[in-house]
Amino acid sequence: MGRLWGSFLVIIGTGLWYYGGARGSVALVNLGIGTIILGIVLMGLPSRGYVSKEALLLSCRDPCGFIEDLKRDLELEGPPVVIPPYENLPKGGLFFPKAEGFSLRLGKFIEGSIFVTGTEVESGILLSPPPGWAIVEYTIENSDGLSGTGVGYASSAISSTLSALGIGSGEAFEREDGKVEVFVRPLCRGSPYGDPAVSAMLLGIAMGKGEVLEVESLEKVKDYVKLVLEPLGGVEKWL
Repeated sequence: MGRLWGSFLVIIGTGLWYYGGARGSVALVNLGIGTIILGIVLMGLPSRGYVSKEALLLSCRDPCGFIEDLKRDLELEGPPVVIPPYENLPKGGLFFPKAEGFSLRLGKFIEGSIFVTGTEVESGILLSPPPGWAIVEYTIENSDGLSGTGVGYASSAISSTLSALGIGSGEAFEREDGKVEVFVRPLCRGSPYGDPAVSAMLLGIAMGKGEVLEVESLEKVKDYVKLVLEPLGGVEKWL
């Protein structure tokens, strides 16, 4: 039922997004994006303790391309930022800054908001919850939690969930320079940030490390996506 309603919301949201863009209506664009993200989350939500592989595959077909189109059309040039859960965003988030030399103002972030406004260096697009939140939530429910457990434990826990559900795999390593290397097998083509498996791994690592993470680089390595993450400090630093 979740997949059916989720698919319906994605279709409606896409229509509102395009119609709002054509009419120059920011309200309709915001409503459309919010509806799409709600549909994505609904399609991937666990049902009776199980995440359907088919539901996740269906849910990532549109968002992977949608996020890439969104970044291009809105000229979001800054590196993606992974935000662990905190008071304003209890499910964490992915932030796409407008400018390369961005400045985070996490005290301004609110769950359900899409556009973060302010100066150019403060502006961007916020996805909260991220597409992979259902996987993270499922992992938390079947473990002792992820917050503060470290990169190794958190990435291993998320990877175990992906493997157990038959929807992917991944691993992460902390380098001597303090950065984190992540390898994840994505579920779909296009932007990995709309991929439930990739975004779940990123959010899990941010929770385990207890820090905001900047995606420094991204490349494809055979069937995997390799990301290098730079820790930016805890949430308190950016409030």
